[in-house]
Order: sequence, then structure tokens, then C-alpha cells
Amino acid sequence: MIYINLLPWRETLKKRKRKENILAVSFSAGFAVIFVMFVILGLGVSVSKEESAVEYLNDKISSLDKNLTEIRGLEVKKTELITKTNVLQKLQMRRTDSAQIFDELVTATPDEITLFSVQRTGDRVDISGFANSNSDVSQFMKNIERSTLLRNARLLEIEKQSKNKDFSSRFYMDFEVGSI
Repeated sequence: MIYINLLPWRETLKKRKRKENILAVSFSAGFAVIFVMFVILGLGVSVSKEESAVEYLNDKISSLDKNLTEIRGLEVKKTELITKTNVLQKLQMRRTDSAQIFDELVTATPDEITLFSVQRTGDRVDISGFANSNSDVSQFMKNIERSTLLRNARLLEIEKQSKNKDFSSRFYMDFEVGSI
């Protein structure tokens, strides 16, 4: 019987398989490293794109914040201008109020009454004058109440006075001016 020593062949086979395994592991490790590098590069590119998008959005947000601040300032100016315009309109309307009040007084005053003074304080008008009789004062008050502009006439006082042997009454009254 012949004995063949298979140990060197087995050892050679083991070395070759070990080299193949090492080569496979190194190829796998190299491939894994290359794959990880590509993933890292891809993630880096997408992160840089996202960062640039975030920077762009932050720039837009800051410009919109500036615009919003400017708009708020304009709204404040608008409110101030509207307030000033309203004041000017009220002042302009007040200019014509006096003419309309005098026009209403002319139509409401009977022929037998002479007005001595007319004084306006806000929406209240104080009048003093002379009348031939108390009925003339009563008629004057009724005419004021019929007016669309004048209202709430109040007789404050009537004084009897003799003037050139004629009896006349001096009266004091006030009324409110309605909205025009």
C-alpha cells in the first residue's frame, strides 16, 4: 500500500481559500467603503442643497419681515391721515354749520321778535332777545321744534320791560343743534 501525504495539498488548498476569502472580504470592504463614500457624497450634496434652500428662504423671510414692518408703518400713517382727514372734515362741516343755524333761525323767528344775542357753545345755542308778547316767544319755540336742525328749545327766563311806554318782554332761551 502506498501512502500519499495529502497534508501539503490540503495546506495549499487552505492557503488558497484563505487568500480567496481575504480577497473577497477586502473587495467587499472596498466596495462597502466606496458605497459609503458615495452615500456620504450624495448626502453632502443634498445637505448643501437643503442648506442653500434654507438660506434662500431665510433671505426671503427677512425681506418679507422688512416689508411687513414697512406695511405696519404705513398702516400707522394711514390711521393718522384718516384721523387728520376726519378732523379736517369736521372743521369744514362746522364752517357751514353756523350759516345753516342762522338760516334756520331766520325762518323760525317771528316778525315780532328781535334777537339781541346769539352765542354757540358746542351743540348748544344761547339766545336773548325782545318780544312784544309771550305768545310770540311761544311761537318762536314751536318754530324751533319744527326745524330739522334745531331741537330741544328751553325758555330760561322772561322779563317784562317797559320801553317807550310799550311793554315788551326780554327773553333768554337755549336750544340744541342737531346733526347736519
